[in-house]
Amino acid sequence: MKEYIISEYNQESVETFLTEFRSKLKEGSPLKVTLKSFTEGSLPQKALIHIWIREYASAYFKKPIKALTPDDEEDIKVMLKQKAYKEFGWDFLTKKVTNHDLGISAHVLKSIGDYSKGELYMFMEFVQDYCAAQGVICESVGEYKKLKNESMR
Repeated sequence: MKEYIISEYNQESVETFLTEFRSKLKEGSPLKVTLKSFTEGSLPQKALIHIWIREYASAYFKKPIKALTPDDEEDIKVMLKQKAYKEFGWDFLTKKVTNHDLGISAHVLKSIGDYSKGELYMFMEFVQDYCAAQGVICESVGEYKKLKNESMR
């Protein structure tokens, strides 16, 4: 499943989407298209995902939360993003960066702060499920719990 963020201010994003859309239409299979506004992830969501990352890092490294280093937390964030990308191939997890002097490009993981509200929700669903499978329960609270309850209706 591919997702696109399209803006009238970025004609390339529109053209890329339309090219892919036309290609899929030619395949003849039915498509499901959902249009929704792009909104940034909220502060409560971002705060909660970082709490979960610390809780999982504590269990993973077998350290109290207060003994975790910033590198411990960063390593877990990267690992979770990589696992989610490997499992689902979500394009929103990465961005293309280019070294124009050398003429080379690479895809790198995006910051959680760059995810939209919906993207962050999807990532949080993955993290919650993954952590539970590893024996770490991440509690649904606040806005995330509200969004999760709405999605279950």
